[in-house]
Amino acid sequence: MIEFVSKTDPQIKLGRHDVVTDDSAQNYIVLRNKEPLNLDEHTMLDCIDHWAKRSPNTVCMRERAADGWSEISYKEFDSRVKSIATHLGTLDISADKPLMIIAPNSINHALVAFAAMTLGVPVTPVSIAYAVYGNAFGRLASIIDTVQPGAIHFSNTNLFKNAAKSILANYEIPCIAFNSDMDEIPSIRSLPQVTEAEVEERRRAVNQDTICKVMMTSGSTGAPKGVINTHRMMYSNQVALYKMWPFLKDMTPSLVSWLPWSHTFGGNVCVNIALFNGGTITIDDGKPVPGHIGRTIENICMIEPNIHFNVPAGIEALLAEFEENHRQARKFFSVVKVIFIAAAALPEKTRNRLAELSIELVGTSPKLLAGWGSTETAPFATCLNFESDVAVNIGVPMPGTEIKLTPVQDKMALAVRGPNVTPGYWRNEKATAEAFDADGFYSMGDAGRLINPDNPSEGLIFDGRTSENFKLRSGTWVNVNAIRVGVVTALKPYFLDAVITGHNQSEIGLLIVPNIERLTKQYKLSEEQQNAAHLQQLDAVVHQVIELLQQYNDVYFSNSTRIGRVAIIPEQPSIEKNEITDKGYLNQRALLESWSELIDKMYDEERQSSIYFHSFQTKIAEF
Repeated sequence: MIEFVSKTDPQIKLGRHDVVTDDSAQNYIVLRNKEPLNLDEHTMLDCIDHWAKRSPNTVCMRERAADGWSEISYKEFDSRVKSIATHLGTLDISADKPLMIIAPNSINHALVAFAAMTLGVPVTPVSIAYAVYGNAFGRLASIIDTVQPGAIHFSNTNLFKNAAKSILANYEIPCIAFNSDMDEIPSIRSLPQVTEAEVEERRRAVNQDTICKVMMTSGSTGAPKGVINTHRMMYSNQVALYKMWPFLKDMTPSLVSWLPWSHTFGGNVCVNIALFNGGTITIDDGKPVPGHIGRTIENICMIEPNIHFNVPAGIEALLAEFEENHRQARKFFSVVKVIFIAAAALPEKTRNRLAELSIELVGTSPKLLAGWGSTETAPFATCLNFESDVAVNIGVPMPGTEIKLTPVQDKMALAVRGPNVTPGYWRNEKATAEAFDADGFYSMGDAGRLINPDNPSEGLIFDGRTSENFKLRSGTWVNVNAIRVGVVTALKPYFLDAVITGHNQSEIGLLIVPNIERLTKQYKLSEEQQNAAHLQQLDAVVHQVIELLQQYNDVYFSNSTRIGRVAIIPEQPSIEKNEITDKGYLNQRALLESWSELIDKMYDEERQSSIYFHSFQTKIAEF
């Protein structure tokens, strides 16, 4: 094992679970965790009730306020949820008519969501990007048409006024808000009330089969769908995680999280791990992006959380800041005992440097853990519950979860079965039928492989999306995920991401997304020069791209990995056009369609040298 693994805090206990393999079938194998789940009949609503009685004064949630922090205890949270439920109970919302929530992460957002769940009503939290950016609100309308909510809740009509007006003009759906400055939208407290007895009666009818959320998929491989989340899915995830991470018995989780609740990582992991264990979630009003990361670090230093959840881009942004400010880094590493990374693999170089910096400053490294899953698994399917020197290790199946590996092309396709798996897609029987195989396994569309086929307990490696891969004209398969990870690593920090091209072509190409801020600093660009049209005309930028990709090609020189063509994407990818998922990743399929003409032209020219750089306006460069 590499050195940092042995220098983590020995007080943070991890549980090593054995994995058994069933290879009795001829064309697939199934992995199972030997640890039984032993799921009881409770829900996350019962967790709130439990901690309201056992630890009534413990802070449940915390958020920034004008004069410091606003906090709510478990007792108050429980009381206010039930009070709000008396108002929501007068709306025409039900198990078939969800409450859509358009709101940033906030205490009020959580109160409304759990109040609806108390009534047996599913909630659909919507990415606020769809209600803020742009004027067409096409994605928002698509979600409304899919979900067909009984009512829509806004946290603040002033923040979402244009979206609210668009909804009122195009739909006959009641809208409510916590704070409203629009006559057409009443505040929750102004609604009439049902009795507390009626709320309690509806609460008693809630069980693990009750739908609690309709979560919208990120749309990374197509149009978003509504994923049914039941109480069983959410609760079983936390029961399984508690078995995987024994340290939760002794370390009550305290976290500072920016991750949006419209996504399963933020809404189902970060919120529920706090509520299940009687911990505290502090809502971070910062974000690990330029201009906002300072606020995130400030919040972390003030609150001193013991566990940190993030995506790789967020970790890389924090690390860059910590390299420049060791005082803040020392504070972070002295209190954070566990870092969990999901949504994508943390590059090994970043992982190692993070651990090295922590050891350098405080003598130990946090436990660096990871997992794999999806909105359809709420979200854990696998989790790393042991220290591994393999940076891309996504762990082993959760207790109660089965993972099927089936050969597809030159990969092993992954499918999941268990109490954490969705029963299907909201109002979409066709998509539901297509999602499950004959054995009832949900097909993830992902590929994976065992680190050690002779010992499955060593974990799995994520091996890309089976649906994104394509063949070159030669018949050679291209692993899109592997190419993307390799070229993004090679081009950082000057370029942020890449669309992989080459289907039925002779070679692989790229559309690369520029890091405008970094390139502006590097080349002292004026405001009017900060665009792709100008960047592609700069010889220095073109030379830099070619040089970095040539270094990549020197290592990855086979036909299935080398890059032959590249262009800077003409416009930054857009959320409104479904080109960016709500996790912040590129929608490869949507971008390939958006720029199909550019891609065709990129392949029209005969390549005369090592790498062809295509200019979409006036100049062609060859190197």
